[in-house]
Amino acid sequence: MRESKHSAGSEGSQSIGRAISLLSIVAEHGEQGARLSTVAEQSGLHVATARRILQALVSDGFLAFNMQTKLYLVGPAIFSFAVKGNPWFARREIFMPVLDRIAEQTRDTVLFSIRTGAEAVCLARREGQFPIRVMSLEAGSRRPLGAGSGSLAILAFLPEDERRWLIQQNAPHYTAFNLAATDVEAMVAEVRSAGFAFNPAKIIEDVYGVAVPILVDSQAVASISITAISARMPPERRDELVRMICRELASIGEVRVPDVLSRFAS
Repeated sequence: MRESKHSAGSEGSQSIGRAISLLSIVAEHGEQGARLSTVAEQSGLHVATARRILQALVSDGFLAFNMQTKLYLVGPAIFSFAVKGNPWFARREIFMPVLDRIAEQTRDTVLFSIRTGAEAVCLARREGQFPIRVMSLEAGSRRPLGAGSGSLAILAFLPEDERRWLIQQNAPHYTAFNLAATDVEAMVAEVRSAGFAFNPAKIIEDVYGVAVPILVDSQAVASISITAISARMPPERRDELVRMICRELASIGEVRVPDVLSRFAS
């Protein structure tokens, strides 16, 4: 009996959904990699089904498989697509010395995030030496634009029509971060006035964050943020952290920060 177009489409969608799910599971394990049994358990798929999908992803380069350790890892095709699709992913290395210096000077956690569609993706995280570490974004983590200081800084410096559309699109996702669209709209107004984003523990208890957007042609493409426990970010130190980010970004000639930050220049 010939398969209907509807059923074929449904099966195709299911296969794509399973492949994306398995990719996400492997990616969550980072450089440590994931075993077949772990992927099958976390996905809820039979081991044979998980193996078949994983092997297909390996053959296309989306995953890599280490024959010695029997671990699956993110493959080179993923990075190739990221580089081609977002120029700031390809150029992320120019920001790494900046992150290192800020982390060394502040002893706090420093994050570099870029915009991808309606989300911000954390591309790099540097840990300072302060003994109390904060639970914040890891490299590879995604958040809807507007949730957290780094993504809020990006959202605030996009064109107004686009900004409103993004807030509307992300409204259902804000609830997971104890936010509403109206909250984000109010915070955007504050960021545009101040020139930087400040998150006073709105998402994670006792964790504060400041972020400066990175502008190209007056539009935000990325951000650098610093997160710390609230006791380490009183108003005077918050301003000093903003000054520090701005000074470090000034060492990269091709990027800009909002003009309003000139009042922090030392």
